Amino acid sequence: MDKSLLDLRHGPVSMDTAIEMLAASAELLGEAVFPALVEGIAKSLGMQWVFLSRPSNNAPTQAHTIAVWHDGSAPNLSYELPGSPCAVVVGDGACCYPSDVQSLFPEDELLSQMGAVSYVGIPLRSSEGEVIGLLAALGDAPIENVKIAQDILALFAGRAASELERIDASSANERLGRIVDGSLSEAYVFDGDTYRFELVNRGARENLGYSLPELHALTPWDIKPEYSEAQFRQFVEPLKSGALPYLQFETVHKRKDGSLYDVHVRLQYFGGTDNIFFASIDDITERKMAEERERLLMREVNHRAKNLLSIIQVLARQTITPGSEDGIGRFEDRLGALSASYDLLVDSPRKGVKLKDLVHAQLGHFDHLFDTRIKVHGPVVCLKPSAAQSIGMALHELATNAAKYGSLSNESGEVDIRWSIKNGAEGAPTLTLRWTESGGPSTTPPSRTGFGSTLIESSLRASTRGQVELLFAESGVRFALRADLSAVSDGQITED
Repeated sequence: MDKSLLDLRHGPVSMDTAIEMLAASAELLGEAVFPALVEGIAKSLGMQWVFLSRPSNNAPTQAHTIAVWHDGSAPNLSYELPGSPCAVVVGDGACCYPSDVQSLFPEDELLSQMGAVSYVGIPLRSSEGEVIGLLAALGDAPIENVKIAQDILALFAGRAASELERIDASSANERLGRIVDGSLSEAYVFDGDTYRFELVNRGARENLGYSLPELHALTPWDIKPEYSEAQFRQFVEPLKSGALPYLQFETVHKRKDGSLYDVHVRLQYFGGTDNIFFASIDDITERKMAEERERLLMREVNHRAKNLLSIIQVLARQTITPGSEDGIGRFEDRLGALSASYDLLVDSPRKGVKLKDLVHAQLGHFDHLFDTRIKVHGPVVCLKPSAAQSIGMALHELATNAAKYGSLSNESGEVDIRWSIKNGAEGAPTLTLRWTESGGPSTTPPSRTGFGSTLIESSLRASTRGQVELLFAESGVRFALRADLSAVSDGQITED
């Protein structure tokens, strides 16, 4: 500001001084404008106190000054609006109290502290008409020419309001820019003619692996391999023509290193002088992977359901004979055994079924005999679903036979169930599972091969590709399964 203007002294109200002071502040921007404006008002009106203030965002009854003049630049202050002439300015508009202002607002302690006799104030409004601040001047003498005083204040108010609004917009834009740049979503702005990227936020830059200068030389079709230039321009034409307000679609992005990732795009066009496209993009790689896992799971469920129905059909044909109530009971028991195996599979779909848990599930109705008459030994082995299903059915048949005819049909017989892992003839780990009965009634081989025996031997051989032995020795039934560990288990083996 011209130094000669700073040397002006209080004098009569002067519109010329106001215009001169206002012109001198034209080159100032931002916060520096406001001290110059309140000084100009004070010297143009010849008043001791002038301040520019804004209503508080957090406390509606308060206002905070951003520039104060009191015979020189003065510290900022906060004050209560209720019961003050400033509240009238904010609520009703420009006002002037040329004298006795303290008697009109007896609750306003600030007027008393300033020794105010007169007051003139005007609201500062945004381009949309919202009150964003106010200018007020207070003097220790009456105002003689109210109209000129109000005109001078209005002259400065226009400049103050426009600068406040510009600062607010700039601050909001800067804040929005920081939020967008730090957003996890990708944000792109590209030219409506050249289609070259102008702005790309940090999330997009980090995901793509390009720097902003590198992206300035690229276009959407450079990172969207599913589109050629002609295809992309044609695709977005409905936006440029105004036929559609936005486009939403899914495609893939190509990183600088050549890798691809799935994205969901929401694209808008801003015409006129802006002539830009704005794209908000989400990386949906995780969602796509989840969808693929779901599709695989549904195919697996469908496959297992068909297998299960086939097994039930075989169980029904081989177990139930017309008019046989006993056959229906056996069929229900076998379905229960199949259900128990599936319960374990549902509980641990990825890890598989632990062999020990399968033994306890299939012999659950003998729970009181475990560790006394039923001994279970072996390392932790997690079975594949197909192996768990067939081994579970075999255990059920063995347990049923032991309860009816074998070592569990009396009060002293025992069953020893154990398994081990050893290297086979070709060096591959082999699972050996044994069932050995003792202390029960003498047993003899059956006169015919029943479905239970067929289920144990044939089903196990098919599902495990292993060797199965089933002996009806006089001392008790003996069963053994030997199979490559890789055929029955995907999991690690540890001691139980």
